[in-house]
Amino acid sequence: MSLIPGRRAHAPAVPTVPRTRTARLLGIAAAALLLPGCTGGDPSTEASAPAPTSPADALQLVAIGDSIPYNSPDDCPGCTGFVDSYAEEVATATGRTVDVANLSEHTGLTLPGLLDAFDDLSPALEAADVIVVGIAHNSTELASDQPCDTPLGENDLPVWTAITQECADRSAEEYRPQYESLFSQIAALRAGQPTLLRTINRYNDWIGWTDGNLGPEEEQKTAMVIAAWNAMLCDAAERNGFACADISGAFNGPDGLSASGDLLADDYTHPSDLGNAAITEVLTGLGFEPLA
Repeated sequence: MSLIPGRRAHAPAVPTVPRTRTARLLGIAAAALLLPGCTGGDPSTEASAPAPTSPADALQLVAIGDSIPYNSPDDCPGCTGFVDSYAEEVATATGRTVDVANLSEHTGLTLPGLLDAFDDLSPALEAADVIVVGIAHNSTELASDQPCDTPLGENDLPVWTAITQECADRSAEEYRPQYESLFSQIAALRAGQPTLLRTINRYNDWIGWTDGNLGPEEEQKTAMVIAAWNAMLCDAAERNGFACADISGAFNGPDGLSASGDLLADDYTHPSDLGNAAITEVLTGLGFEPLA
Protein backbone atom coordinates (compact mmCIF):
# COMPACT_ATOMS: atom_id res chain seq x y z
CA MET A 1 0.00 0.00 0.00
CA SER A 2 1.33 3.40 -0.92
CA LEU A 3 0.53 6.65 0.78
CA ILE A 4 -0.87 9.60 -1.17
CA PRO A 5 1.57 12.54 -1.38
CA GLY A 6 0.55 15.23 1.08
CA ARG A 7 -1.82 12.96 2.97
CA ARG A 8 0.87 10.85 4.59
CA ALA A 9 1.27 10.76 8.33
CA HIS A 10 4.91 9.81 7.96
CA ALA A 11 8.16 10.74 6.30
CA PRO A 12 9.63 8.21 3.84
CA ALA A 13 10.55 5.02 5.65
CA VAL A 14 13.91 5.32 7.35
CA PRO A 15 15.25 3.45 10.37
CA THR A 16 14.28 5.39 13.46
CA VAL A 17 15.33 4.76 17.04
CA PRO A 18 12.27 4.84 19.31
CA ARG A 19 12.40 7.73 21.73
CA THR A 20 11.89 7.31 25.44
CA ARG A 21 10.87 10.35 27.43
CA THR A 22 9.85 10.67 31.06
CA ALA A 23 7.20 12.59 32.96
CA ARG A 24 8.34 12.77 36.57
CA LEU A 25 6.20 15.44 38.16
CA LEU A 26 6.35 14.00 41.65
CA GLY A 27 10.03 13.19 41.40
CA ILE A 28 10.76 16.79 40.49
CA ALA A 29 8.69 18.04 43.40
CA ALA A 30 10.47 15.70 45.78
CA ALA A 31 13.85 16.81 44.49
CA ALA A 32 12.93 20.45 45.11
CA LEU A 33 12.45 19.73 48.81
CA LEU A 34 16.10 18.73 49.01
CA LEU A 35 17.48 21.96 47.56
CA PRO A 36 19.23 24.44 49.87
CA GLY A 37 16.82 26.91 51.37
CA CYS A 38 13.77 24.69 50.88
CA THR A 39 13.89 22.85 54.21
CA GLY A 40 15.62 25.15 56.65
CA GLY A 41 18.28 22.53 57.43
CA ASP A 42 22.01 22.44 56.78
CA PRO A 43 22.47 23.15 53.02
CA SER A 44 25.73 21.22 52.86
CA THR A 45 24.04 18.11 54.20
CA GLU A 46 20.82 18.32 52.22
CA ALA A 47 22.43 19.23 48.90
CA SER A 48 24.27 15.90 48.88
CA ALA A 49 21.18 13.79 49.60
CA PRO A 50 20.02 11.77 46.56
CA ALA A 51 16.75 12.89 44.99
CA PRO A 52 14.09 10.16 44.46
CA THR A 53 13.89 10.62 40.69
CA SER A 54 12.52 7.16 39.87
CA PRO A 55 10.12 5.86 42.54
CA ALA A 56 9.58 2.13 42.57
CA ASP A 57 5.82 2.63 42.19
CA ALA A 58 6.09 4.76 39.03
CA LEU A 59 3.42 4.08 36.44
CA GLN A 60 4.62 2.99 33.01
CA LEU A 61 3.00 4.61 29.95
CA VAL A 62 3.73 3.04 26.57
CA ALA A 63 2.60 4.57 23.28
CA ILE A 64 2.68 2.65 19.99
CA GLY A 65 1.63 3.61 16.50
CA ASP A 66 2.47 5.90 13.61
CA SER A 67 3.85 9.44 13.43
CA ILE A 68 0.74 11.11 14.84
CA PRO A 69 1.79 10.17 18.41
CA TYR A 70 5.50 10.30 17.49
CA ASN A 71 5.67 14.13 17.42
CA SER A 72 8.75 14.60 15.25
CA PRO A 73 10.40 18.04 15.53
CA ASP A 74 10.63 17.96 11.74
CA ASP A 75 6.82 17.90 11.57
CA CYS A 76 6.08 20.29 14.41
CA PRO A 77 9.16 22.16 15.70
CA GLY A 78 9.03 22.88 19.41
CA CYS A 79 5.70 21.12 19.92
CA THR A 80 4.82 19.15 23.03
CA GLY A 81 3.42 15.82 21.88
CA PHE A 82 0.14 14.61 23.30
CA VAL A 83 1.79 11.44 24.64
CA ASP A 84 3.94 13.48 27.00
CA SER A 85 1.23 15.94 28.00
CA TYR A 86 -1.21 13.08 28.58
CA ALA A 87 1.38 11.45 30.85
CA GLU A 88 1.40 14.62 32.92
CA GLU A 89 -2.40 14.45 33.21
CA VAL A 90 -2.16 10.84 34.38
CA ALA A 91 0.47 11.85 36.95
CA THR A 92 -1.76 14.63 38.26
CA ALA A 93 -4.83 12.39 38.44
CA THR A 94 -3.09 9.47 40.15
CA GLY A 95 -0.56 11.31 42.30
CA ARG A 96 2.17 9.05 40.93
CA THR A 97 5.22 9.49 38.77
CA VAL A 98 4.69 8.41 35.14
CA ASP A 99 7.55 7.06 33.04
CA VAL A 100 6.95 7.31 29.29
CA ALA A 101 8.18 5.05 26.50
CA ASN A 102 7.01 6.46 23.17
CA LEU A 103 7.54 3.52 20.81
CA SER A 104 5.57 4.98 17.92
CA GLU A 105 7.31 5.23 14.55
CA HIS A 106 7.95 7.84 11.89
CA THR A 107 8.32 5.21 9.18
CA GLY A 108 5.09 5.11 7.19
CA LEU A 109 3.68 2.56 9.61
CA THR A 110 0.34 0.96 8.75
CA LEU A 111 -1.88 -1.30 10.83
CA PRO A 112 -0.51 -4.48 9.18
CA GLY A 113 3.01 -3.24 9.85
CA LEU A 114 2.26 -2.68 13.52
CA LEU A 115 0.84 -6.18 13.83
CA ASP A 116 4.00 -7.58 12.22
CA ALA A 117 6.06 -5.82 14.91
CA PHE A 118 3.80 -6.82 17.79
CA ASP A 119 6.08 -9.49 19.25
CA ASP A 120 8.88 -6.94 19.62
CA LEU A 121 6.54 -4.53 21.41
CA SER A 122 4.95 -7.11 23.70
CA PRO A 123 7.45 -6.92 26.59
CA ALA A 124 6.97 -3.15 26.95
CA LEU A 125 3.19 -3.46 26.63
CA GLU A 126 3.03 -6.24 29.18
CA ALA A 127 4.74 -4.01 31.74
CA ALA A 128 2.65 -0.90 30.97
CA ASP A 129 0.01 0.57 33.27
CA VAL A 130 -1.12 3.02 30.58
CA ILE A 131 -1.21 2.09 26.89
CA VAL A 132 -1.94 4.58 24.10
CA VAL A 133 -2.42 3.23 20.57
CA GLY A 134 -2.32 5.64 17.63
CA ILE A 135 -2.50 3.69 14.37
CA ALA A 136 -5.51 5.26 12.66
CA HIS A 137 -4.00 7.36 9.90
CA ASN A 138 -2.35 5.38 7.10
CA SER A 139 -4.53 2.39 6.29
CA THR A 140 -7.81 3.92 5.18
CA GLU A 141 -9.17 3.35 1.68
CA LEU A 142 -8.08 6.86 0.68
CA ALA A 143 -4.44 5.82 1.22
CA SER A 144 -4.57 2.73 -1.01
CA ASP A 145 -3.06 2.28 -4.46
CA GLN A 146 -6.50 1.85 -5.97
CA PRO A 147 -9.16 3.49 -3.80
CA CYS A 148 -12.43 1.64 -4.26
CA ASP A 149 -10.76 -0.58 -6.88
CA THR A 150 -9.98 2.38 -9.14
CA PRO A 151 -6.44 3.48 -10.11
CA LEU A 152 -5.40 6.89 -8.86
CA GLY A 153 -6.29 9.82 -11.06
CA GLU A 154 -4.78 13.22 -11.69
CA ASN A 155 -2.05 14.26 -9.22
CA ASP A 156 -2.22 10.75 -7.69
CA LEU A 157 -5.53 11.57 -6.01
CA PRO A 158 -8.52 9.23 -5.79
CA VAL A 159 -11.08 9.23 -8.57
CA TRP A 160 -13.81 10.75 -6.48
CA THR A 161 -16.71 9.36 -8.50
CA ALA A 162 -15.52 5.88 -7.50
CA ILE A 163 -15.73 6.64 -3.77
CA THR A 164 -19.08 5.34 -2.51
CA GLN A 165 -20.68 4.58 0.83
CA GLU A 166 -20.64 0.86 0.02
CA CYS A 167 -16.90 1.00 -0.62
CA ALA A 168 -16.29 3.04 2.55
CA ASP A 169 -18.15 0.50 4.69
CA ARG A 170 -16.64 -2.53 3.00
CA SER A 171 -13.06 -1.30 3.18
CA ALA A 172 -13.42 -0.38 6.85
CA GLU A 173 -14.81 -3.81 7.70
CA GLU A 174 -11.89 -5.47 5.92
CA TYR A 175 -9.62 -4.03 8.60
CA ARG A 176 -11.83 -4.95 11.55
CA PRO A 177 -10.18 -8.36 12.16
CA GLN A 178 -6.77 -6.72 12.31
CA TYR A 179 -7.88 -4.11 14.82
CA GLU A 180 -9.66 -6.79 16.85
CA SER A 181 -6.43 -8.78 16.87
CA LEU A 182 -4.31 -5.82 17.92
CA PHE A 183 -6.58 -4.65 20.73
CA SER A 184 -7.34 -8.14 22.03
CA GLN A 185 -3.66 -9.09 22.15
CA ILE A 186 -2.79 -5.96 24.10
CA ALA A 187 -5.68 -6.48 26.51
CA ALA A 188 -4.61 -10.11 27.04
CA LEU A 189 -1.11 -9.00 28.01
CA ARG A 190 -2.62 -6.91 30.82
CA ALA A 191 -5.43 -9.27 31.85
CA GLY A 192 -6.28 -8.96 35.54
CA GLN A 193 -4.12 -5.86 36.06
CA PRO A 194 -5.48 -2.31 36.36
CA THR A 195 -4.61 -0.61 33.09
CA LEU A 196 -5.63 2.48 31.15
CA LEU A 197 -6.24 1.25 27.59
CA ARG A 198 -6.66 4.13 25.15
CA THR A 199 -6.70 4.61 21.39
CA ILE A 200 -7.41 7.52 19.06
CA ASN A 201 -9.48 7.65 15.89
CA ARG A 202 -8.56 9.51 12.70
CA TYR A 203 -9.05 13.20 12.05
CA ASN A 204 -9.65 14.39 8.48
CA ASP A 205 -6.66 16.28 7.09
CA TRP A 206 -8.11 16.32 3.57
CA ILE A 207 -10.64 19.01 4.35
CA GLY A 208 -8.95 22.37 4.05
CA TRP A 209 -5.86 20.90 2.36
CA THR A 210 -5.18 23.54 -0.27
CA ASP A 211 -2.90 21.40 -2.45
CA GLY A 212 -5.73 18.96 -3.07
CA ASN A 213 -8.11 21.54 -4.53
CA LEU A 214 -11.07 19.59 -3.18
CA GLY A 215 -14.55 20.95 -3.62
CA PRO A 216 -17.47 20.39 -1.23
CA GLU A 217 -18.48 17.12 -2.92
CA GLU A 218 -14.98 15.67 -2.68
CA GLU A 219 -14.64 16.79 0.93
CA GLN A 220 -17.95 15.08 1.72
CA LYS A 221 -16.55 11.86 0.25
CA THR A 222 -13.45 12.01 2.44
CA ALA A 223 -15.64 12.58 5.49
CA MET A 224 -17.79 9.58 4.51
CA VAL A 225 -14.78 7.27 4.27
CA ILE A 226 -13.25 8.47 7.53
CA ALA A 227 -16.57 8.26 9.40
CA ALA A 228 -16.94 4.60 8.40
CA TRP A 229 -13.32 3.95 9.35
CA ASN A 230 -13.66 5.59 12.77
CA ALA A 231 -16.90 3.79 13.57
CA MET A 232 -15.24 0.44 12.88
CA LEU A 233 -12.02 1.32 14.72
CA CYS A 234 -13.73 2.56 17.88
CA ASP A 235 -16.15 -0.36 17.95
CA ALA A 236 -13.27 -2.84 17.67
CA ALA A 237 -11.42 -0.99 20.43
CA GLU A 238 -14.36 -0.85 22.82
CA ARG A 239 -15.13 -4.53 22.31
CA ASN A 240 -11.68 -5.25 23.70
CA GLY A 241 -11.65 -2.95 26.71
CA PHE A 242 -10.17 0.17 25.10
CA ALA A 243 -11.67 3.63 25.32
CA CYS A 244 -11.58 5.42 21.97
CA ALA A 245 -10.74 9.13 21.95
CA ASP A 246 -12.82 10.95 19.34
CA ILE A 247 -10.20 13.35 18.04
CA SER A 248 -12.11 13.47 14.76
CA GLY A 249 -14.86 15.39 16.53
CA ALA A 250 -12.33 17.73 18.12
CA PHE A 251 -10.57 18.46 14.82
CA ASN A 252 -13.46 18.35 12.34
CA GLY A 253 -16.62 19.03 14.31
CA PRO A 254 -19.63 16.80 14.94
CA ASP A 255 -20.39 16.40 11.23
CA GLY A 256 -16.76 15.71 10.34
CA LEU A 257 -16.76 18.45 7.70
CA SER A 258 -14.87 21.30 9.38
CA ALA A 259 -11.27 22.05 8.42
CA SER A 260 -8.74 21.32 11.17
CA GLY A 261 -7.09 24.71 10.69
CA ASP A 262 -4.66 25.68 13.46
CA LEU A 263 -4.88 22.20 14.98
CA LEU A 264 -2.56 20.96 12.22
CA ALA A 265 1.11 21.83 11.73
CA ASP A 266 2.47 23.51 8.62
CA ASP A 267 2.49 20.20 6.73
CA TYR A 268 -1.28 20.03 7.27
CA THR A 269 -0.96 16.39 8.32
CA HIS A 270 0.49 16.20 11.81
CA PRO A 271 -1.01 17.91 14.85
CA SER A 272 0.29 21.34 15.80
CA ASP A 273 0.95 22.33 19.41
CA LEU A 274 -2.73 23.32 19.64
CA GLY A 275 -3.69 20.02 18.01
CA ASN A 276 -1.61 17.99 20.45
CA ALA A 277 -3.25 19.89 23.31
CA ALA A 278 -6.68 19.11 21.84
CA ILE A 279 -5.86 15.39 21.65
CA THR A 280 -4.66 15.47 25.26
CA GLU A 281 -7.92 17.10 26.30
CA VAL A 282 -10.00 14.40 24.61
CA LEU A 283 -7.90 11.62 26.15
CA THR A 284 -8.14 13.26 29.58
CA GLY A 285 -11.91 13.52 29.20
CA LEU A 286 -12.12 9.71 29.10
CA GLY A 287 -11.13 9.61 32.78
CA PHE A 288 -8.48 7.61 34.56
CA GLU A 289 -10.24 4.54 35.91
CA PRO A 290 -9.07 2.05 37.05
CA LEU A 291 -5.93 3.93 38.10
CA ALA A 292 -7.63 6.90 39.75
